[in-house]
Parts: sequence; structure tokens; C-alpha cells
Amino acid sequence: MKLQESKRKLTTALMGPWRTAPIIISLIVIALFFNSQNSLFLSSRNLTNLTSQIAVLATVALALVGLLLVRQIDLSLAALSAVAGGIAAKLSVEVGMNVVVAVAIALAAGVAVGIIQAMIVTIFRAPAFVVTLGGMFILMAVLLWLLPATSVIPLADTPLEKISNTCIPAWLSYVLLAVVLVVFGGMRLTQHRSRTSEEIPSNLLRSTVVPTALLAVVTLIPLIFVFNSYQGVPTPVAIVLALMGFIAYVTTQTPLGRQVYAIGGNPEGARRAGISVPLVTTIVFATGGFLAAVGGIMAASRQLGVSSSNSDLTLLLEALAAVVIGGVSLFGGRGTVWAALLGSLVIGSISNGLYLLNASTQMRWTIEGVVLIAAVAIDSSISRKSGAQQDS
Repeated sequence: MKLQESKRKLTTALMGPWRTAPIIISLIVIALFFNSQNSLFLSSRNLTNLTSQIAVLATVALALVGLLLVRQIDLSLAALSAVAGGIAAKLSVEVGMNVVVAVAIALAAGVAVGIIQAMIVTIFRAPAFVVTLGGMFILMAVLLWLLPATSVIPLADTPLEKISNTCIPAWLSYVLLAVVLVVFGGMRLTQHRSRTSEEIPSNLLRSTVVPTALLAVVTLIPLIFVFNSYQGVPTPVAIVLALMGFIAYVTTQTPLGRQVYAIGGNPEGARRAGISVPLVTTIVFATGGFLAAVGGIMAASRQLGVSSSNSDLTLLLEALAAVVIGGVSLFGGRGTVWAALLGSLVIGSISNGLYLLNASTQMRWTIEGVVLIAAVAIDSSISRKSGAQQDS
């Protein structure tokens, strides 16, 4: 009986506040293993490169989190990111437009594509899988039309290059650290007050003080120290963390966030509760388009150019793998925005570690596939046991 009770408590914990614990443990194991094989893995230089590499992946994965939460999918995200990068590059380099204006137009294009696809999905009740698949082909064609006769728009020595190839000053990284801790602590405190106002048991120390202190001491301060011991916090990393912080706030502290989870949990129930499912779905698609555009611009900057290879489907598949590994349900209503970061770190760490060991591409894909299947199998097992507990 004691063993069954322990299993029940463990399953309940893994479905609740300790949902990310297995992922974090996996990351630690992966880091220790690759560092034992090559001591460069945990060096400040490699960690800086690793986080810069996964910035684009994490941004596209973040777009997928919102879509999966409302039981939708967007297969055109990788192509859309490439087109956004192409628009920014063409306007700033070939047309000579101010880089800020060019980036703003590219971001607006991402939002517009998201809205158009959402309208087709919601008005005609067409499957998002098919609509966005068609959108992917169209966007791949648009990218080819954007490219010049040389098939490449070079970005070396242009203002766009600086987006992904610069670091923020050390003093600014500590300012951002303080902002992140204040925002995170404020969100936890709001949740604590909300629970106590509804007469739900909540401990201020465990709900707010300890998590904020752990975030600072265990994660952010060591990370910033590592970054600053090399060249500083990469600009793409700061952009991704800012986006994740903002969307985490929206999804956990605002009515819109609650509506997103309600639609994912039970679309018909959400509609009967007065939630405008088409409007919320359109907002999620538009946000996904914006994030894809941000990722595309960062990718173009990092690769110092835009070509047809920027619409590689590998980005979409790795982003989908990242959010699943991070714990987002493929059936909607369950998951957090931090899943995109954790899953991307797992994918990126494996890829980076195998690169340091000179492993082949087929070996990297095989291991990523095994990790993905294992993550889905564990997630399904936990969900099934949790459902059995709730039914009993």
C-alpha cells in the first residue's frame, strides 16, 4: 500500500509543480556526460555558442507552444521565418531602407500571414494541418521570388548582422537580471495572493521566496557569470528570454491566457462559457507568425545571409520535438512557454555535444529521435496514470 501511495504522489507531482523536473535532470545528465567526453562542452565559449545556436529554435518552438495549447498546428512556421528574414534582408540591403523599418515590415508580414491562415481555419473550419501545409508551399515560393539571381542576399557587414552577432554590455545583463527576478517574483506573489483570496492553502515562502531565490542563485546568476566571462550575454538570448517572459506573463496572469488553456482543454466548453474561440485562435496564430518572423530575422543575421536553405523543414521538426520534450501536450490545454526553452536546450545540447565529439549527422538525428520517442512515451504514461487516479 505504501508503495502504491508513493507512486500516486510521484505521478501527481510530475503532473503538477514538478513537471519540468525530469527535463532538468536530463539536461544535467547530458551536460555531465558530454563534458566528461570533451571538457570544452561546459566552457563559457561553448555555452555562449550553444545558447546562440538554439535562440532561433527556441523562438519557433515558442510559437508552436501557443498553437498546440489551442489544439492547432502551423506547418508553415519555418518557411514563414525564412520569408521574414528575406523581407528584412531585401529591404535593408537591396532597397536601402532603414534597418529598423525593414525589420518592422518583416515582423508585420509574419503577423499578417498568421492572421490570414487563422481566418481560413476559423471561418471555413478547415484543418490547420492542411491550410498551413499549403501556406508553407506558398511561402517557399515567395522566398524564391525574393531572392536575387545569385540566390543569396549577403548580410555580412550590414546592420542586420549585428542582431545575432553581438552581446549586450555586462551592466545591462545585471539590470535585466533584476528585471527578470522582479517580474518572476511578482508573478509568483500574484498567484499566492490569488490562492489565498480563494481560501486555497498557499505558503508564501514555498510559493514565492524559495522559487525566486533558486532562479537567481542556481540559474540566472551563474549563467550571466559564464556569459560575461567570455563576451557577455548574446543579444539573441536576451531577445528570446524577453519574449518568453512576456508570453509567460500573458498566459499565466491575464484573461487571454486563461482562455487559451480553456480552449485547449475543452473547445466546446470554452465556447459555451462565452469565450470567442475564433478570436483567441486568431491571436495565437498571429503571435506565432510574429515569433516565426523574429526567429527568421535572427537566423538570417546569424547565417550572414538569406538563401533558399533558410526554409529548411529541419527547423520546424526540431521545434516540434523541443516542445514535446518540454512537456507540451499534442492534444492541447497542457504545457508552459518554458517548455520551448527546456526542450530546445535538450535538442541543442545533444546536437552541440555530438558535434564536439565529431559524431555524424545520422548519429545526431538517431539520438534526437530516440530522445523524442522516450519523452512522448513517458509523457503518455504519466498522463494515463494521472487519468486513472482521477477516475478512481
